[in-house]
Amino acid sequence: MEIRHKLYPYPVLSYYSDDYVDSNFDTVITPVRDGYSIRLDFLAEVNNSGISELLSSGKAKIVYHLECAQTGYRVAVSTEKNELSYGIVNKMISGRLQVCPFIVAETEISEYVNPNFHEDYRGFKFAIEEGCVMAVGKQVNINIDKDISDLSNTPSVFSIIKNDDELVLGMVVDFNYKKIVIKLPEREFFNFKSLKGLPLIQSILNSLVVIPALTYVLEEVSKREPAERYEYSSYAWYRAVKKSLASKFNCDIESEQFSERNMLETAQKLINVPLSDALQTLSSGYGNTGEEEDE
Repeated sequence: MEIRHKLYPYPVLSYYSDDYVDSNFDTVITPVRDGYSIRLDFLAEVNNSGISELLSSGKAKIVYHLECAQTGYRVAVSTEKNELSYGIVNKMISGRLQVCPFIVAETEISEYVNPNFHEDYRGFKFAIEEGCVMAVGKQVNINIDKDISDLSNTPSVFSIIKNDDELVLGMVVDFNYKKIVIKLPEREFFNFKSLKGLPLIQSILNSLVVIPALTYVLEEVSKREPAERYEYSSYAWYRAVKKSLASKFNCDIESEQFSERNMLETAQKLINVPLSDALQTLSSGYGNTGEEEDE
């Protein structure tokens, strides 16, 4: 969607018209990478008392129309507040994301007047229907960088092997090696080995095995003083995690900021939040119980 210099049968506050005086509707839209997702932080400034009153009373809302022509992604996000944050899964968009801000009537306004109308409109009352545009902001185009790598698919990070200790019945994680070593009991290991080559199963395996292991490692690293974490820098897994945290979260693993993170949440985001795809795969494959419906 492209904002065009459209004419309306009633006054509209916009940067390209003089329907209003001493008024403006401006927005600041800031993209922030949040793991494999993009968070958009919206900040709107409405310098018009009449329209501000409509927003505060719920008769109008600020609407951000988001569209990516390359993927077909299209959504409208509405709010009555000046500040808003909205997250988008990275795979939903590619290339340019167009963001068009509007203020839209939420209800019918039968006799709309505004003290800041241009003198040509003063003395007139306008019928504004629900859904009509009342203000238009400047379009913002955001280029989404898709050059990201999935940490779970980096061979130098994880090594999943059979645990020869038959007395151990659960998963064991050891990160004092070049790779994060995940040891599985014999039966579980061979089951994992038979499934790991199936692309549709990867999200399930990541949810069951990789996420818990990575969460444990991140929590153990966070327990150490920031200055001591550098001791892990000789390990390839540490360098990979450090790079991913820096590029996807703007977070330095050797800082107090890292210590304050939710490690379960961080681990999931580093592996591209596989839970949703895992549940979808299970639901699609096992949703049919085989029972016939009664006629």
